Amino acid sequence: MLFLKEKRIGKIQAKTKTMKQRLIFILVLVSVIVLWNGECTGVFGEDVEVKASISADKIGLDDVLIYTVSFKGIANPGAPNISHFSDFNIQTRSRSEEYRFINGVTSRYVKYQFYLTPRKIGQFQLPPVTYEYEGKQYTTQTFTVEVVKGSTAPPTSQPRRRRRPFVDEDLFPFPLDRDRTRPQQIDVRVVSRASKQNVMKGEQVLFTILLYTRNRIRGVNMLSNQSIPGFWQEWYPMGKSIEGRNQVINGKIYEVFEIRKAALFPTKSGPITIPSLKFEITLLEDTFSLFPDTRRIQRTTPELTINASEPPARAEGLPMGRFTFDVRPNKRKVDINDILTLKIKITGTGNIKTINIPEFKSNNYFMVYPSKISRDASYGTNGVSGVVEAEIPVTFKKTGLISFPSLKFQYFDPNSAGANLVTLNSQPFAITVTGVKEKQEITTTIPQTEIIKKGEDIEFIKKGTIYNQDKNYYKSRTFIILLLIPFIINFLLVFKLFVFDRFIADSSLMKKHKLLNRTIKRLRNVREQGDISPILENYLKEKTGMGLSGITNQSIDQLLYDYGVSDSDIKTFITLKSESESSRFSPNKTYGGLTGRELKQDVNVLINILKRIDSKIK
Repeated sequence: MLFLKEKRIGKIQAKTKTMKQRLIFILVLVSVIVLWNGECTGVFGEDVEVKASISADKIGLDDVLIYTVSFKGIANPGAPNISHFSDFNIQTRSRSEEYRFINGVTSRYVKYQFYLTPRKIGQFQLPPVTYEYEGKQYTTQTFTVEVVKGSTAPPTSQPRRRRRPFVDEDLFPFPLDRDRTRPQQIDVRVVSRASKQNVMKGEQVLFTILLYTRNRIRGVNMLSNQSIPGFWQEWYPMGKSIEGRNQVINGKIYEVFEIRKAALFPTKSGPITIPSLKFEITLLEDTFSLFPDTRRIQRTTPELTINASEPPARAEGLPMGRFTFDVRPNKRKVDINDILTLKIKITGTGNIKTINIPEFKSNNYFMVYPSKISRDASYGTNGVSGVVEAEIPVTFKKTGLISFPSLKFQYFDPNSAGANLVTLNSQPFAITVTGVKEKQEITTTIPQTEIIKKGEDIEFIKKGTIYNQDKNYYKSRTFIILLLIPFIINFLLVFKLFVFDRFIADSSLMKKHKLLNRTIKRLRNVREQGDISPILENYLKEKTGMGLSGITNQSIDQLLYDYGVSDSDIKTFITLKSESESSRFSPNKTYGGLTGRELKQDVNVLINILKRIDSKIK
């Protein structure tokens, strides 16, 4: 019996082992079929698709947009190139794979997801992405994304705040002071760079200041003086917004901004030190409050030394750079009594503001007058370039074919092989002068002492007495003033009706000024604390256009903060308004037991704050 039992157990174990082997074989076979189907689809080009999608078509400036590119039927696609998305920063990228079994056919999908952050507010387009596979190009569609201020994500629930003894949180749920969390780690620095360390005196050097940050930046202000001793400088104009780029340093992603840029031209030889420049940077704190806090820090660039060598003696006083030179007349045939204009144009890269224009010399055939010179600078990536144009008036003394000699313009090119002195010569030209020279009119001027007054009226001298005409009433000042009074009154009346009443009185500036004076007058006439809140709400309604239902402590705080009102004024303004609102619901209508003098003091404080607020809200 024991032998039969052991034999039966052995058969069962053998069958179990055989079933496991069959099951493993079936799973391996199915996997091979699935992989073969997916590889064949990519290899033979069947059902190849490249599609793109976005997580949302409207996001906030603080949100992240997920841009997904999906590949179907491509065995091992590489990451698509989206470097042309100029309105967004690429934070990170991920790759994933999946298999789908639909109608007996297995499809393999490879997805690349890019996490993008917007650079500014507005409506932007994500252009198509092109991917080439086996000689064929696949293009995705274009998406339009709207970027608004803040975040479009729903607000998270806030932890319960402690109750304040002076604020009824049922009536005024928004706290007067903002809850603050632990400050974020600051990783911000500024560096300065020069395109060249060794140059010649007068040669252009690009000086760039870069801001590296892993924090959110609200603003950058330069505290140091922009004047750099030892250089002629041309600072690049700064736009309202600065475009940034991403750069990975030691495994960390930094946003890099070009906050200042200048073209420097050394005015002396030897080592010249560019001093440290100090900047004030305003950071946006990453907190969980409804309104992000700001923090001001200061950063300083390191000193930078430029070695300027003396140019060769033959290049002394010549412009440094690379230029073109052209001289042309505005016409080839002119009348002898007309004026000919010669146009000189110098174009190139360098300090165009120090270029001297070559001049023609007057001779027996023509007269040259002072020229009109204009200089236009262009601020490019590789340096400052520009155009110098001169218009020279010329008149002629004789007729015939009059020749103008060639003009010479010299400059020194330090970047050419051997640092050459370049001489440019204009083409000589001839002007055909025709006509007859008109004679100049001769004007004789009589001195004032030779003018003698003979009488008032020669016809009246025949007979009778000549009386003094200056004593007549119509020549007196009184008569002239009386004559002008009706015209002045009519002018003032017309001015009031058609100018003052239509344009000045109805202007927004005058209305806002009247609104402030009217509000201050109402506050001075307040006798109860509860009358303050309706006056302030009416002021905000007419000043900003807000509805009464939308005027809350939260909206007031955000509005005044956006207009740059100080935190202390915001807090005092909301506190006085809240206390006034609370007193309206209190059974005791008096001023909380305080005297009228204390009410007047609070009103005066509120009036001073209101004047500062009105100066901010234009």
